[in-house]
Amino acid sequence: MVGRTIGLILFLATLSFVAGCTNLGQPDGGQFDGTAGQLSPDFDPTLDLRLHATGGIAQILDGNPTDVLMYVPEVLSGDATRVTSLPGSYVGPIIRARKGDQLRIRLSNELDEATIIHWHGMRVPPVMDGHPRYAIPPGEEFVYEFEIRDRAATYWFHPHPHGSTASQVYRGLAGLLLVTDEEEDSLELPTGENDVPLVIQDRLFDGQNRLVYPRSPE
Repeated sequence: MVGRTIGLILFLATLSFVAGCTNLGQPDGGQFDGTAGQLSPDFDPTLDLRLHATGGIAQILDGNPTDVLMYVPEVLSGDATRVTSLPGSYVGPIIRARKGDQLRIRLSNELDEATIIHWHGMRVPPVMDGHPRYAIPPGEEFVYEFEIRDRAATYWFHPHPHGSTASQVYRGLAGLLLVTDEEEDSLELPTGENDVPLVIQDRLFDGQNRLVYPRSPE
């Protein structure tokens, strides 16, 4: 179906959750050598955004808050209304783009482990697709620069480091990339408050409201 009225993504708790990603990770996870993900002075972005991958807390259940991971956005240039963080939610942000946009997104790794972002469903250059070999260590930054080539749809982004993709998603690292185009505009679909991106999650908590990641049996 062309267009998007309600974007539905199922956030599952097992590795099958990311089965749609190509698993090209090497046994040791590869190494970031600094030759990829650098700022290009010739790239003219429609939107220049930094995503801080960091830890935080969220009031998910009654009682104790829960330790989570999150992407905290920082708009450096472009239309800041295209980037939405939902109040009280640790999932996100929502990035809105149009076909033909030039996106520059800087991933700042403020975690205590390596990470990288995969743009699920998007057609981007291989070096921008979040291969595990490009996972950056804590304190490093990876710069994505690519043109939106895909038709209108609900896409999403998530971490893709070898061996810890599912656990990082489970703890909260995920967001939506909503793309529009002229084809969708012609359909006069509901917009604004009537266009509701919906995320469904399956999570386990202990008695202290801490997330419990159900690892596969060895």
